[in-house]
Amino acid sequence: MKIIFVLHSHGAGGAERHLLQLMQGLSSSGIECVYAGPLDGWLGQQLLTAGFRCTQISFTGFFDLLSLLRLIRLIRREKADIVHGHLTRGAYYSGLAAKFSGVVNIATAHSTNAGKWFGRAHRIIAVSDAVNRFLVQCGYSSEKIGTVHHGVPDYSTLPREQRDALKVDLNINEGPILTMVARFMPAKGHDIALRALVTIKQKPWTLILAGSLETSYAKEMQALAQDLDIADRIRFIGHRDDVHNIYGCTDILLAPSRREALSLTLLAAAAFSLPIVATDVGGISEAVADGETGLLVASEKPQALADAITTLLEHTEVRHRMGRNGRQRYERLFTLQSMTNNTIAVYNSALSAGE
Repeated sequence: MKIIFVLHSHGAGGAERHLLQLMQGLSSSGIECVYAGPLDGWLGQQLLTAGFRCTQISFTGFFDLLSLLRLIRLIRREKADIVHGHLTRGAYYSGLAAKFSGVVNIATAHSTNAGKWFGRAHRIIAVSDAVNRFLVQCGYSSEKIGTVHHGVPDYSTLPREQRDALKVDLNINEGPILTMVARFMPAKGHDIALRALVTIKQKPWTLILAGSLETSYAKEMQALAQDLDIADRIRFIGHRDDVHNIYGCTDILLAPSRREALSLTLLAAAAFSLPIVATDVGGISEAVADGETGLLVASEKPQALADAITTLLEHTEVRHRMGRNGRQRYERLFTLQSMTNNTIAVYNSALSAGE
């Protein structure tokens, strides 16, 4: 089976990491994977480094006829079985190209606020049940939508020495360590986390914020930390490709999102046996079992977030129990192999239906 993947991106976010890991998982299962999209961004560079065959196609806007023609020629030249688009622009171009090429089109929806351009797909993959419900509300047939939860590699065997070295590098002398791994954008709720933590500044904690600092919102958060007089407790470490090292020295994972489909961060944290404090929005409750693997609170409630963090700071045994439960849940539901197998099942279903 040969699949051409389409995703327009120049940054590094959840969809990009998902596609990189999916292609790695599928390749290990014997499926030939080819990428079509910009090669000057994070994803393109990662795929080239990993040895995947990639074709530069810019997909500028939604009316780039030259890019569409290049994708059609690529599909025909490669004799691909399936073209698989990600996000709305990827779904748009892969849907059109598949129609003109006579091949099966799969599209993956990654969010609960972008539902256009999936109509030409023979099968739509939703990354969470929350996204699935959103697509149905947008008018798509539930019969063509299936949920395939994200799965992530297991990097939890990080040696203790590397964890200790990272603490020294980040100038962290005492714990517990709280971590957010998220792009700096309002939807991720960094400001909610900071306003929660200022209310418990008398307790011992250090917060690591991993994510590119090249956004106006990131600069706003750095200023907010100064205004709240907690800047000395925050580590703004920028974008990291070795983010698993961060999980390895973390005690509690925070995800105070205002909107979320299904964060890879939550699954990676579970693989590292980390308890999670998060908001109950979108697909987060599919990844975090409230009271079992973490604590869920209402969105936009800094005090509720602070109370949940305090519970885990003050009860080490609860942290460890939730972390163990999270690891078991990861092994059962969210491994890379699980996601790979479920995606292949979607491919086989679409192909056998003669679509």
